[in-house]
Amino acid sequence: MYHCIVNPAAGRGRGRELIPVIESFMKHHGKVIEIKETVNAMDAAKWAKAACEAGSQSIIGVGGDGTLQEIVTGMLDGRDKCDTPLGIVSCGSGDDWRRSFGQKADVEACLSAVLNGKIKTVDAIRANDMACLNISNIGLDAGIVRNAQPLKRIFGKSAYVVSAIISIFKHKNICLAIDTGDGKTIEGDFTLVAICNGQYYGGGMRITPPAKMDDGLITVCLVDAMSRLKALTLFPIMLAEKHTKLKAIRYIECKQITVAPQGPQTLCIDGNLYGCEGPLDFNILPKAIRIFTD
Repeated sequence: MYHCIVNPAAGRGRGRELIPVIESFMKHHGKVIEIKETVNAMDAAKWAKAACEAGSQSIIGVGGDGTLQEIVTGMLDGRDKCDTPLGIVSCGSGDDWRRSFGQKADVEACLSAVLNGKIKTVDAIRANDMACLNISNIGLDAGIVRNAQPLKRIFGKSAYVVSAIISIFKHKNICLAIDTGDGKTIEGDFTLVAICNGQYYGGGMRITPPAKMDDGLITVCLVDAMSRLKALTLFPIMLAEKHTKLKAIRYIECKQITVAPQGPQTLCIDGNLYGCEGPLDFNILPKAIRIFTD
């Protein structure tokens, strides 16, 4: 039995439109599939956990980065790795995980990959009690994701660009204490901090070129405090992939990191937003998820 978890709202309704395509494809190839559509937050996590416990032949996730984050959280609930393979049909507004992984966007190619059985094993990051497959972030970029939510219906994939402009004019740097487990603590004001397994976020910005999804390491991008004017230039520089040369940006590779903000903040995990107060613990889970690849 294959279990398919669909976010019907993903991609401005694209997720729902793909259901009959998936049903027809799997039926044509003689496969039995159970399809569930998410309604509430964490439905995908609940169903993914249940599918793993039931011995599912494969889970197929249909949606954007946020849907995938919930599915992986369910698959890794109470464990450091999951043997149930995961197929992914990306149809979100950002689809940054697909870019980081190098997967094609074509639906039939994604489904064919599930049936062909070629698998790549990748790392995941434990973020407190959640799981992250691509990137977690706090600061300006998390604010951009938050402000982009109501804009997606109007601007689609351009929502992040519009939100970036709005968010920068509201931006305030955040005070953080960062412990990378090497006995040193970095304290100061930051524009943003990204804790990365993949390379892309924000609808196509390659924030961490050094990151690899299967090296057993977290790649952390620290952006020191910037004025609003300088922050306005940051994302165009990121889009041009010139930001790695900026003095305000540095990278750290580690297996665990604790980020402690002063006061409540918004944590973004693969596009999903969570309110947080107190330390945030991130730990690498090597070779945690088996993913079908084309």
